[in-house]
Amino acid sequence: MKGSEDIRNTAVRYLGAGAKTGRQVREYLRRKGFEDDDIDVTVRELEEYRYIDDLAYSVMYFEYGFEKGRGISRIKRELSQKGVDSDVIEEAYGQLEDVPDQYETARSIAEDMVRGADMERMDHDERRRLMAKVGRRLSSRGFTSDIIYRVLDDLR
Repeated sequence: MKGSEDIRNTAVRYLGAGAKTGRQVREYLRRKGFEDDDIDVTVRELEEYRYIDDLAYSVMYFEYGFEKGRGISRIKRELSQKGVDSDVIEEAYGQLEDVPDQYETARSIAEDMVRGADMERMDHDERRRLMAKVGRRLSSRGFTSDIIYRVLDDLR
């Protein structure tokens, strides 16, 4: 049986590599062979001391995602996959001071993709394939379908 000092040290070392969600810490400690009861106590303690703070993590993750040109839907989905509760995700989104215009971000990505393509000289199938490629890229980046369709309409 591993001691409480061991589990705390293991968790703090893991957090030293970068911020993590409560669920990420729990899963890591489970993989390291610690008991669930000890994990629960340790995670609660680390949350009390703000070593683990899913809300602050989520705000930071939104800002990082926006810097990388990701859409709101993708960022929310990724946070959910990391174990952040949907209420916490929405609260973090509400705390953001600067949310980039999703349409403008998507349009910029699309324009970069079609730069250099001579749309006037393309036949219908070539244009359709290019627009499909742009749509897939924007969708994978987490932009909503209404934004994607607006961007594609503007490119035509």
